[in-house]
Amino acid sequence: MNPASDVQVDVIILSWNRPDDTIAAIASAAEQEGVVQRILIVDQGSEADNLCQLEAYLAGVPNATLNKLGRNSGVAGGRNIASAMGRAPIIVALDSDAIFADCHVLAVAVAHLDSHPELCAIGFRIDNYYTGENDATAWDYPPGCRPDTGFPTTRFMGGGHALRRSVFEAVGAYDDRLFFCGEEVDLCYRMLNTGYRIAYVPEVAIRHKSSPEERVVWGRGRYYYTVRNNLYSAYKFGTPLPRLLLGASAFVVRGVRNRVLPSALRGLVDALGMCRAYRQGLNLEKRNGGFGNPVYALNRETRRYIRQCEPTRQEPLFAKVLRQFTRLPN
Repeated sequence: MNPASDVQVDVIILSWNRPDDTIAAIASAAEQEGVVQRILIVDQGSEADNLCQLEAYLAGVPNATLNKLGRNSGVAGGRNIASAMGRAPIIVALDSDAIFADCHVLAVAVAHLDSHPELCAIGFRIDNYYTGENDATAWDYPPGCRPDTGFPTTRFMGGGHALRRSVFEAVGAYDDRLFFCGEEVDLCYRMLNTGYRIAYVPEVAIRHKSSPEERVVWGRGRYYYTVRNNLYSAYKFGTPLPRLLLGASAFVVRGVRNRVLPSALRGLVDALGMCRAYRQGLNLEKRNGGFGNPVYALNRETRRYIRQCEPTRQEPLFAKVLRQFTRLPN
């Protein structure tokens, strides 16, 4: 795969405290060769001292722009704001606690998209910064997929990925109501519905500063957002009511099993409110002569592709029920 030469790329980074890590991420982006990159940083309410440290560093990075929000707009909202700051045909997202594996990552990513016009996005390989091994905390692909082998997929991991701006904007960008968790899948399904495809490309790699012993604390909001956002997105994509009820029940069962039932119940209640608001918005649009939101009406070919890439969707119902009694991953 030959690196690109002078294609423009917008690198978006969300900042919230951790100035040393954020500066390292920006430096990694600034050192990329073979492309013309702009580095677009959105700070989501960092403390004053941390923000001053970041601004002092950026004074010496001419191709970087900082937007100081003064508040946390969430992952989805922050990425939308950062993306809107640029105009390059390729958008690359990098977590603030990650760096590119080498100085040619952007060029290789662009070259891959150039040679595969059917792709609207690619997911990067995400290695643990400290161990050099695959970062299990940033791996959410189906069983059987390997981090050292490329494959077609329905999603990318948020920590490192590249998007075609034209497709990203055509489907309405991220749904910023999701705030955090599941925003990538919600976007990816809509992009797939335009006829484009997504691939995991291990030749394009980042290194994520995830501690080897890091654990996911589900009771501190993550399970709440998992429940709320999954049900809300499923509703938008037209999942039948019986399956939504079954999914809600499964989340409750798993919440009991993992001692996060309050999070599950709060997620259910808030998902119901979000679904109701979404339906009211669609009804209002239709009364005004619109046609609803066609990007959420998955066509037959898109559904076939999703089933092909996500074999667990074809599991027997009994197997799916049993899975709800397992422990949540750490």
